[in-house]
Amino acid sequence: MSQTAVLVWLSATSVLPTFRADLDAFAHSRLLRLEAPRENAAPYELATSAYAPDAVAQIESSLEEARNAAAALEQSRAQSALERAEQVLREHPELPQSAWLMAEIFEQSAELESTAPEGTDSANAQRLRRAVLEGPRAAPFSDRVPERALNPVPTQRLSVEGLEPGDTLEWDGVASEPTVVTAPGEHHARVARDGRLLWAGWLQVARDAQGVRLPVPETVACSTDDIGHGHFAAGRAIAASHARCESYVLARARPGGGIEAAWCERDRCGKVVIWDRARAAAPVATQHKTIWPYAVAASVGALAITSIALWQAGVFDRADPGTHEVWVFNGQKQMGLGF
Repeated sequence: MSQTAVLVWLSATSVLPTFRADLDAFAHSRLLRLEAPRENAAPYELATSAYAPDAVAQIESSLEEARNAAAALEQSRAQSALERAEQVLREHPELPQSAWLMAEIFEQSAELESTAPEGTDSANAQRLRRAVLEGPRAAPFSDRVPERALNPVPTQRLSVEGLEPGDTLEWDGVASEPTVVTAPGEHHARVARDGRLLWAGWLQVARDAQGVRLPVPETVACSTDDIGHGHFAAGRAIAASHARCESYVLARARPGGGIEAAWCERDRCGKVVIWDRARAAAPVATQHKTIWPYAVAASVGALAITSIALWQAGVFDRADPGTHEVWVFNGQKQMGLGF
């Protein structure tokens, strides 16, 4: 009974019929049935049905309207513009500049609050929210008496959980490690996998919290995210680190014809196989002659072909003096060579 194995084709050349025949022969020799990789985890879905390409323009336009309205002492119109900007921004947390835009909304809200009677506490609260997102700002030039500076924002070490190996994290618009030093309060985060955005959103960090878990989709076993980073190096098949797939085949085309292939299970790969059905199918003379000269010639030719194959596979280029094995198939027999 055949076992299913996922094929990971590592060549830029498509799997043409010639390579397909070699792949099928390799799979048959291992009692494998090859199939395509599974679908990756779904990318991040927006809160709305489609991404609005003018979302940033809407936010910046509202911020500009708020500045102009505040300068004209139209506080009500300024506040409405800031609320519109915040609403659009919260509907589009996928924007990489979300943290900076939200910080500007908080800062302008603080300016509005500071003009109201007894609005100092509210203004300081808005500036604290801004400082949590982007840190301290340089004091702007102003002819007004400077307001009392905010106390330094306390920070804490936070472990960001829910990430898969290889995921990239952006915390408040900055590329970060899974452990961040941050302040308690509202933050923005984005997580990408192989360049695809998988999750983005706003989250609250409690004071003295040691960790926070992001709802990032798990890597699908036997998907390209899982096993797509497998590769060949110095004649060896190197499995994808942290691979979960129970059975898959790494394969690529060879410049001289045929394929290189290796059967892998999770994070371990077997011996490299060089398979070329076209070379194995070469015509053989049928005249009845003394057999031993042709047997010697065939052995020498096989050794030469094997040496070329091993040279192209990079076996003789390795710095590692340890034992190395490559299996060469001619369609009927196989030879194992150790170095």
